[in-house]
Amino acid sequence: MDDGIFGQNGAMPMYMGGSGSGFQSLIDDSRERRISLDIEFEMYSPSTYVFLVSDDSLANLGIFEGDSVIVKKTTDARDGDIVMAAVDGNYTLKIYRKRKNEIYLEAADAAHSIIRPKESLEIFGIATGITRKLK
Repeated sequence: MDDGIFGQNGAMPMYMGGSGSGFQSLIDDSRERRISLDIEFEMYSPSTYVFLVSDDSLANLGIFEGDSVIVKKTTDARDGDIVMAAVDGNYTLKIYRKRKNEIYLEAADAAHSIIRPKESLEIFGIATGITRKLK
């Protein structure tokens, strides 16, 4: 039985193959599996949040102003993770850095300053994905 383009749980068919940005043919039976963004990013979880990106400090990583970033709430972060964190009470999305005994946040380019907490740095969660509307 065909569930149409959306199957159970709003899952859409995901097609594999092609080269570059093209596809051989949507008529080909190349559907690999169904994908649900709700399931893929655990959107049903009460510990998953979506935030609107408000600056271009991570543009070199492909995260642009206006994107929606999906964040999984956790206080555990590793060097290099993209985190949502409160630095001295102000929230920001940056790259978590831990070097020897120093913890700080940095942007993806040199135009933005490294953020070193004066009083506190609290990790809210780790970015697990982004979404972007093209139009």
